[in-house]
Amino acid sequence: MVSNPARSTESDIVKADPTTILGKFLVGYQGWFTCHGDGEPVGPGHHGWQHWCTYPIADGGNINTDYWPDMSMYEGDELFPAPGFKHLNGEQAYLFSSRHPRTVQKHFRWMAENGVDGAFLQRFVGAVEEKPGDMGGLNIRDEVGKLVEQACEKEGRVYAIMYDAAKCKPKERLQEILEKDWKKLVNDKRILDSPNYLRHEGKPVIAVWGLSWADSDHTPETVRSIAKFLRDNTPGGAYLYAGIPNFWRTAEGDSLPNKDFLPAILESFDAISPWTVGAYPDEPGVDFHAQWRWGPDVDFLKKWEQDTGRHVEYIPTIHPGGTATNMSQGQWPMNGAPRCGGRFLWRQMYHTKRLGARTVYAAMWDEYDEGTQFLPAFVQQHQLPVDQTGRFKFIAYDVDGHVLPSDWYMRIAGYGAEALKGRYPLDEQFPEKVLQDWRHSHPRREQQGEASGSGSGSGEQGLAPAPVLA
Repeated sequence: MVSNPARSTESDIVKADPTTILGKFLVGYQGWFTCHGDGEPVGPGHHGWQHWCTYPIADGGNINTDYWPDMSMYEGDELFPAPGFKHLNGEQAYLFSSRHPRTVQKHFRWMAENGVDGAFLQRFVGAVEEKPGDMGGLNIRDEVGKLVEQACEKEGRVYAIMYDAAKCKPKERLQEILEKDWKKLVNDKRILDSPNYLRHEGKPVIAVWGLSWADSDHTPETVRSIAKFLRDNTPGGAYLYAGIPNFWRTAEGDSLPNKDFLPAILESFDAISPWTVGAYPDEPGVDFHAQWRWGPDVDFLKKWEQDTGRHVEYIPTIHPGGTATNMSQGQWPMNGAPRCGGRFLWRQMYHTKRLGARTVYAAMWDEYDEGTQFLPAFVQQHQLPVDQTGRFKFIAYDVDGHVLPSDWYMRIAGYGAEALKGRYPLDEQFPEKVLQDWRHSHPRREQQGEASGSGSGSGEQGLAPAPVLA
């Protein structure tokens, strides 16, 4: 069970600095969970349960998560009954919707309470294409985008758009859709008017994820053309961030086998972040990856800067663990990348800091689908719901033998954010005692001259802060 201490006042939170990407612990925010009855239908004939399941379980649908969110911190109309799922005591099981304003604000409030700086808001190129007669996907991305902007402004967090280009084919359609959408966001939605939109050296940060993946049809010319468009069509220019394959440097594995991508990306983008979810399953794998991928990547970029005079920031991707048996319908193992009570995540944080990372990207704040979420999930097995068909099994955070507070991974993220700013050490020793006492030292009290950023705290009464184990 969890208890909610009294909500802190807005002056308690140190606001994230929206003027630089450096020193940031940034998370991905999918914002893609919808529930039946949470608003206008997401598309013609759609049942409403987007990403939680393929369609209602009672009708033979497939649930898409191995963890179940701890719903004890959600209240009233934030609770959507999950058809076909009840707890062992017979009580109805519930899920949340990313379309609910209080829910989105709550997710960003938890970032603020723990010191996490903000999020890259995922914007899927395949979902933002205007399709006459089926505008549900685009409308929801716009709807959630506005909620994220408002939440950041209320909670003093930063955000930036991250276009997910991985599944959009052909490449000509990718650029056409992206260009139209970015112009709409800048000119019609006015997203850059927000004081909490992340900038670096005065330029808005824009991320494009999924370039040069092995299953894409991208070309080096695609990379250069997209980057040029974004720079030319963003007021004041743009700071461009590329989410790229893990094997970007050697053009093998998950990358298209074309070494011309390397100069195209490094000449076009200001920061790169290789994708590592699935690249290593345990702590020894992290050590191996740090020695043979992260370390050589960093050395390569130092040499690149020496040779060309152009600095490209290296932003590692880290994650707390992963599991996606239900989503993959049994093709991926349950608990395939065990969290080990946070030590798996900590090992990644230790190596990235050791190798000089000034910013990290953490996947993902809310991705229950693949089990990479930082948001609270049920702590113990007996708390989990069961489906009446008996087809699905779930795991809790105690699966690795650690009984943890449901907000444990948000605490670790907050510690990582503080460590990047030099406020905490980040060595090999997992700081379990500090994390257990996290609620006594956070939120950090804002001291005179210390806080930066222009987001205002929320004045909404009754919004629950981060959960605490009773």
